[in-house]
Amino acid sequence: MTGYICPMHPDVIEAAPGTCPRCGMALVAGNPLGTANYHLHVETVPKVVKAGQKTRFRFHVEDPVTRKKVTDFAIVHDRPYHLFVLSRDTTVFMHEHPTREADGVFALEVTLPREGHYVLISDFFPTGGSGQVLTTPVVTAGFDGDVMSQIPTLTPDASWTRRAAGVDVDLRIAQSALVASEDIDLPFHFARAGTGEPVEDLERYLGAFAHALIVNEELTEYIHAHPEETLEGTDITSGGGPDVVFHTLFPKAGRYKAWIQFQRGGRLSTVSFTFRVLRPGEGVTGAVP
Repeated sequence: MTGYICPMHPDVIEAAPGTCPRCGMALVAGNPLGTANYHLHVETVPKVVKAGQKTRFRFHVEDPVTRKKVTDFAIVHDRPYHLFVLSRDTTVFMHEHPTREADGVFALEVTLPREGHYVLISDFFPTGGSGQVLTTPVVTAGFDGDVMSQIPTLTPDASWTRRAAGVDVDLRIAQSALVASEDIDLPFHFARAGTGEPVEDLERYLGAFAHALIVNEELTEYIHAHPEETLEGTDITSGGGPDVVFHTLFPKAGRYKAWIQFQRGGRLSTVSFTFRVLRPGEGVTGAVP
């Protein structure tokens, strides 16, 4: 451990414990120079994963240097371990939080809805290390296709308004502003469906008033995003909206899909958006790779 790092802004490093001056999150003891990926072994019970059948996934994390089991994790966005389950064609999305078992290993049961290729995305921060986003491929029994047949061709949405649980979620950014390798604010507006009345009762979900996962078409880039306004370290549980802004950076041009999650009245809702990100200097009508 060589410093205290902000889980949301890893460039914020302090010599002593405290909170991030940008977002207010509690700093985590870690190594800002530690870039090696931790070793992650995923055990499945039963060993063969079958579609439509409950499978228990156990996540064994090892230190990349000592190879010792890691049992100490920072609480980031109200949880020590975030797990995303995506089908290779991006039609299946799950956001889960494994629980720690008696032996220190995180585990949970998941039912994959149909045969095919899936990707498990594990997001955690080992105390004394650095933030980790590790992927594990999973292929169900009985699937006789190949991974290429599962790669989607994402079609950008004609409309950037989605409706769920009586709420219209509107992505308010110009297509020309979605450019790779630049810091970007993604603003979302929440309004009551049919009336346009601003929604101002979003509830806290994972330390913020909304949550996002963004992936590119090839599933080679993963962005686990949260609003700049974090609620961690506060007792605020409601009163969010109507506008929530995510600060992010797209590492490369191409088509992306984003899942936005929000909570009202104790009910969690998910909406998705598909859009394309331009190369620097590219016009809106340019081709996407």
